[in-house]
Amino acid sequence: MILPEAPYLHLFVARGAVDLEGVGALGEGDAARFTATGGHRVAASEPAEILVREMRAAVAL
Repeated sequence: MILPEAPYLHLFVARGAVDLEGVGALGEGDAARFTATGGHRVAASEPAEILVREMRAAVAL
């Protein structure tokens, strides 16, 4: 799977394990955040479930 291009992107590994291009191995409960990027490949290294949240607007604090 190729992750979408977005200003903000959050990937969470809910189950299993994956290999994320440019990051490496992620296991259950791990997460990765990206800013102004996209196109990274993610591949399951065992049966896995991931959640990907694509965000377009910044949060003002």
